[in-house]
Amino acid sequence: MMKKCTLLLGLFLLPVSMIQASFDVNDPPMGVFSDEWYAVMFKGQKSGHMHSTMERQKGKSGDVVVSTITMRLEMGRGGTPVVVSMKQSSTETLKGEPVAFSNVLRLGNVPTTSRGTIKDGEVKIMTTQFGRSTTQTYALPKGATMNWGSMLAQVRNGIEPGTSYEIGLYEPSMAPDRLIPVKVEMLERETIDLFGRKIEAVKSRQVMTVQGVLGGAGEMETIAWLADKTTAARMEMSIMNFQIEVVACSKAVALAPNDPAELMLDTLIPVEMPIPPERARSITYRIRQKNGEEQAALEHLPETAIQKIDSVNKNEVVITVARPSAHKTPPPASTLTEQDRELYLAATSLVDYKDPEVAKLVKEAAGDEKDPRKLAERLCRFVGQYVRSKTLSVGFATASEVARSREGDCTEHSVLLAAMGRGVGIPTRLVTGIVYTDNFENRRHVFVGHMWTQFWIDGQWVDLDPALRQTDVDPTHIAFGLSGAGDTGVADMTSSFWLAMGNLEIAILATDPPTATPAETQP
Repeated sequence: MMKKCTLLLGLFLLPVSMIQASFDVNDPPMGVFSDEWYAVMFKGQKSGHMHSTMERQKGKSGDVVVSTITMRLEMGRGGTPVVVSMKQSSTETLKGEPVAFSNVLRLGNVPTTSRGTIKDGEVKIMTTQFGRSTTQTYALPKGATMNWGSMLAQVRNGIEPGTSYEIGLYEPSMAPDRLIPVKVEMLERETIDLFGRKIEAVKSRQVMTVQGVLGGAGEMETIAWLADKTTAARMEMSIMNFQIEVVACSKAVALAPNDPAELMLDTLIPVEMPIPPERARSITYRIRQKNGEEQAALEHLPETAIQKIDSVNKNEVVITVARPSAHKTPPPASTLTEQDRELYLAATSLVDYKDPEVAKLVKEAAGDEKDPRKLAERLCRFVGQYVRSKTLSVGFATASEVARSREGDCTEHSVLLAAMGRGVGIPTRLVTGIVYTDNFENRRHVFVGHMWTQFWIDGQWVDLDPALRQTDVDPTHIAFGLSGAGDTGVADMTSSFWLAMGNLEIAILATDPPTATPAETQP
């Protein structure tokens, strides 16, 4: 099943730029002038730690500030432990202008390293895994603000209650080609508790809008308590209906043993009746936000060849999903622009079909087949059989890693299939959403997070699910978002729907053929 909780790592880093120790921002001392430790809590349980440092160094064109954040998290996914870690660094001038950055992210078993340099308004990012590198070049967004620049903005604006301002946060691991708007508002003064130590702090609210490349957006709200203009003592945010806290503490407390929280089970969405996916031709659903809370932008739910929106308002959306074989006539053909073709055929760090190990699988699976639809189905079946260890313990592996490890869940199946499709010249993209299962970890009749793949064939996007070995994808697949699997960061897979997974309700309005009502299914 898709590890949306793992993807939170990238989202979770955004507010971190506001966390630093007290110092003179006008003239920080040479060397390390900030060295702070934090405990990371999921659902009230210690699930990891974070270490944040700032260091003034000599640069080629003057002094720079290097901000480094390391984080290690442990969590449960359906009873399976998952460990993810990252080390992120940004280099900025004393005035807060970005110069360079790096990010080492371990979501699978093998880390992925990205290094970026900024010169003459251009950003060059090299991403490396298994000794293979891909390089992308972007225009530096105007007004780009990273860690040190964010701190300077906070000092300039102050933390007096009632103060508000906006910044354009540049977080390349999230969105290397654009800024992430952040609205900051100072609320009121409060007394807060830091593991038994009480301090006075100013409560603030930070709201970030994360826009995906293919449409859709999500807003994330973070509450931070500031001890002074440069010191955040505590942060809280809620994603998928569970609470995340970052609390300042000693190194000993930060590195103390963890008690990892179970996250995946909290994102399951129950339904009142069982669904027979193998028999269902089409299903009409109503998706509603609990208690009328507008956490998901319902109008951003995508339409695909198998998923159509029947009606939508601010509180609910009604959709019909029909398996491809249920369509009496094929959807009208459309065309891809050259820009789209380039996006969906790119060999990126996530779907690097030029990797020799991936290319070898492509050759083995494709054989002499030339018909695009038959070829896509052949690749789908091959991936379903090739990934032999169906495990939830992998965080988020690239196609290159899956080709070597042969393990993972739906995410690993999907990225490998997307890479192999591009390897035979067929544009591909990823679908993030949910799928129905009769039983998941003793939870009956639930929808769980999921990922599958689409191939561009005969003027339309064709859905294929290698993890469930489906070439005629059943109508229990509900798409929340679409991704080009590019090097455009985690924002490319973000939608307000999966950010609000724990706040969604699903009702089944109709099925074809008809399914027994809840009363009829009672023993």
